[in-house]
Amino acid sequence: MQDRSFAPPSPARPAVTDPVQAPDPAERIRLLATFVAAGEQERRRLAEGIHDDSIQVIAALGMRLQMLRRTLEDPEQLAFLTEAESAVQVTIARLRHLVVELHPPGLEQEGLSAALSITLDAQGDAAVDFRFDDQLSAQPPTEMCAILFRIAQEALDNARAHAGASTVTVTLLERDGGCAARITDDGCGFDPALAAPESPAEGFAAMRARAELGCGRLHVESAPGRGTTVEAWLPHLTAGAPA
Repeated sequence: MQDRSFAPPSPARPAVTDPVQAPDPAERIRLLATFVAAGEQERRRLAEGIHDDSIQVIAALGMRLQMLRRTLEDPEQLAFLTEAESAVQVTIARLRHLVVELHPPGLEQEGLSAALSITLDAQGDAAVDFRFDDQLSAQPPTEMCAILFRIAQEALDNARAHAGASTVTVTLLERDGGCAARITDDGCGFDPALAAPESPAEGFAAMRARAELGCGRLHVESAPGRGTTVEAWLPHLTAGAPA
């Protein structure tokens, strides 16, 4: 009997890996629609939870404070109570704003144009002139509406928080076989390197990721003292289009 205890190991066979097949265009469209719909459904669930639970609890607290006011006479105690009531109202207002941001009215039923128009009307900043230029002949598909809206929402938040602008314009337009959302402000601007793909700025990274998710692109123009333009373009994906 042959002793095989010291037999040299047999040469390892090379690993065989099946090539990864990119999804065909129709499958990519289906996956994109499913992914975007899942994200919007989760935001809707969160918005409904805030509206039906958190806001109602805080509103009930406000009613209790009003009842407490009837029992107080001391000016100092009434002053503290007034501050508490004011904090309750501010909290409710902020939560309602969050509900609208999570689940914008009109986006699912009426499309991108209606949702952006409502969002701009609700900005509530008298120091800034928000303008809307809708050049779309028809509303994009649902998933395209959701992606463009979220990018525009992020750009508007940036403009409101950092630009110090007097005018912010949102433009929807059609070109190059797709749709684009352009957000322009006349604010302070910034170093364009902050919007480069390798920049750690999370806001621009999130906008770029959303655009690329829809097979599109994000373009940012800015310079200190010269305002900012953010434009996201997405193609109209069809079963015959390249993925």
